[in-house]
This record gives sequence, structure tokens and C-alpha cells, in this order.
Amino acid sequence: MSDLSPLQREAVDAVAAWHRDCMASINGNRRMSRQILRVFGYAGTGKTTTARHFAGQVDGPVLYAAYTGKAALMMQKSGCAAASTIHSMIYRVDEDEFGRTSFRLNRESEARDAELIVIDECSMVDEELARDLLSFRRPILVLGDPAQLPPVKGAGFFTSAEPDVMLTEIHRQAADNPIIQLATAAREGRDIRPGTYGHSRVVERGTLSADDVARADQVLVGLNRTRTSFNRRIRHTLGRGDAGPLPEAGDKLVCLRNDKDKGILNGGLFEVIEMQSKGSEVELTVTSEDFPERDPVDVTVRREFFIGGVEDLDKNDLRGTQQFDYGYALTVHKAQGSQWGRVIAYDESGTFRNDARRWLYTAITRAADRLTLVV
Repeated sequence: MSDLSPLQREAVDAVAAWHRDCMASINGNRRMSRQILRVFGYAGTGKTTTARHFAGQVDGPVLYAAYTGKAALMMQKSGCAAASTIHSMIYRVDEDEFGRTSFRLNRESEARDAELIVIDECSMVDEELARDLLSFRRPILVLGDPAQLPPVKGAGFFTSAEPDVMLTEIHRQAADNPIIQLATAAREGRDIRPGTYGHSRVVERGTLSADDVARADQVLVGLNRTRTSFNRRIRHTLGRGDAGPLPEAGDKLVCLRNDKDKGILNGGLFEVIEMQSKGSEVELTVTSEDFPERDPVDVTVRREFFIGGVEDLDKNDLRGTQQFDYGYALTVHKAQGSQWGRVIAYDESGTFRNDARRWLYTAITRAADRLTLVV
């Protein structure tokens, strides 16, 4: 552990003591006093590095997972072998005679025999998903960041309690990362001025062309009206939308509500394969960015999600349908738990008053490789 900081070594020792207690309880068929250990830290403090170092000392299988496929991919890039989504780890996808799919808890999952389960971006996990994880009765190490925005409504099961270990020191290997530098400045409330920061940059509004924006892996904004405007403009730049506001093949959509029977998750991104307009509804065949190995899924969405007027619908209008919107631009709240290689973020932090720093910090840390921050 020579490449760990003193605080990280203390964290590894704390995790080791907790894990020994957990395994003694499991092997003695006793109730675990603490099945969950929370290791929280700011961007660049080495949460994942600390967890990976400890996992290297565990004799049995260690599983790594996150809520979204993008976060799982970032874990893989950080050396967490075979990291997956939580859903693919503990659920199976069932298909009925009509080809309809759904998530079902898989009691034969590899989680059943894991010596340790490590969950990153834990603020996205809601109570139902957490309870299913806990039902395997294995030690669960969760990683989170208290400087980010509060989790979206219904999530945050693991962040509802104080951390057992809190990492605050920026690791020396991360200190020179421009994205970490910008995130730290945002967290501390320091001015972020236009300029070039390694492969990232901070620019003023009006600097970027429409093509620049359309080529980003993800555009992030603060307000829903800004999101709607950017989605319309990006579709136009990409040559879509000439036939009207309804989706076309190739369009990028975001799921707005979990539908366990369809196997789709709130915040998940999808690409349209086929579209048919039928009265007040749009029938879509979509494929998931988070689960690329899965077959396409058929969904039915009210036209109002694309043409406007959603606020006038009631529960009866939405019964039997799914909820989607365009996903070229997302609000930072909806983007929580995910990361992309190249991100353009439009700074609307001032709208969020007491949460302004957290909003900007969360926006910046959604970029894995290159950030363009528009101020």
C-alpha cells in the first residue's frame, strides 16, 4: 500500500476490520451488525483506488457495480475488473411468450457467493434496489460523494446515513487533472475563469458553434426549458425534426420513469430504432446505451412528451405507457450517476442558490475526459 496516502491507508484498515466482522457473522450464521460500510470522498480523493486496494486483499470473489452502465464503465477504466450495472448483477431479464421483457431478482446471481460487493455512485440507489442487494446477505461497500447534488427523488438509500470513512485529501495522482482542479474550485466556491485547462476549457456563451454542441457526447444544463431548447436545436443541427417534433430513427431519448416490467430505468439513455405514431401515442422500438447487449424493447409514449402539454396529463392518461423525452441535452439532476467522455456543460448554477456550488461541482464531475464549461 506504499502508493496510498496515510488517510487512504487508514480507510483500508477500517474496511478490513469491518469486513472481518461481516464474514465472521456470515460464517457463524449470525446477523451482521453492519452489512454496509460507507466510504465517501470528494472527486480525486481516491475512493475507487482505496476500495480496489482493499479488494486485492480479499480471498474470495469481489463484485463491482454501479447504477448506470456509464458509471460501471468508469469503474472498469479505474481497474475494477468486470464492473457491471447493479441490475445486470442481481436481476435476470425474463421474456414472456409475447417477447415482453422484465427484471426479476436472480437468486442464482454471482452476488450470492461474493466475498465483497462494491457499489459506486451509491446516491442513485433507491430503497427497493438496496433491499434486493442486501437480501443476498453479503458485505456491501458503498462509495459516494457528499459534495454532489442531493440524489433525485426516491433515490439516496445509502446516502441517508453519515459516512463511516470520509476522504477529503486530493490524491497526488489526481491533483494535476484539470477536471479535478475545476471541480475542486467549484466545491470551494472559487472563481472559474475562461481559459484552457489541459484538454478541457472554460468559454463564454456564444463561443461554440451548433456543430460543436451537437458533437458532444452529452450536453448538460440546469433548467428544463433550457434542456428543451437545446434538444430542439441539436436535432435540427443533426438534420432531424423536419417532419415534425416526434422521434425518428437514430434519435437519442432519455427515460423519465422506471418501468421494471419493461426493464427500463429512470435516467437511462436510448436510441430509437423504429417509430409509429398511433393517435395520442407513439410506439417506439428503442435500444439501451446502458445495456447494449440487450435486445431492443418496445415502448409506448404519449405524444405530449415530444410536442408539449405533459403537465395537462393525469395518471389515467399515462396508464399503460412509458415516459421518454429527447436526451441530447440533460439537466444535471437527471445526469447524476453517469459520466461521459466529452461533456459540454452550460453553467446555470446561479438558479440553484444554496445548491449552486453543488450543482456546478456535479456538472463538472460528469466529464470523464474532456469538459467544455460555458459560463
